[in-house]
Amino acid sequence: MEKSKRKELAYNYAHSHRPMGVYRIVNTLNDKAFVGSSINLDGVWNKHKFMLDIGNHDNKELQADWKAFGEKAFIYEILEQIKPEEDFVAEVTELSKYRKQLPDLESKWLEKLSPYGERGYLKQK
Repeated sequence: MEKSKRKELAYNYAHSHRPMGVYRIVNTLNDKAFVGSSINLDGVWNKHKFMLDIGNHDNKELQADWKAFGEKAFIYEILEQIKPEEDFVAEVTELSKYRKQLPDLESKWLEKLSPYGERGYLKQK
């Protein structure tokens, strides 16, 4: 591939929209859930899977169930996405605007789903 074409593809990728919003990881055997938010929904799932696979996830209860039941017992769902403005540019200043929306959006879903105690992997604040 030509160097200029590679450069163009890299630029386009760096300035493209990645899905942002709230997600949940659900244990299909016991219906326990982990809810979180991210400015990169695809990347955060890859990060969780990697940490769980190597046995080093921050959430010890989720880690224990992953080890006991395996990846096939879990599903990853996107609960709600933030729609970027049409002139979206994936730069730090632009992302900070969307990053500020995530805590409120995540709180809404935490309140709605209550993934605590027997229903989830999170500790209630």
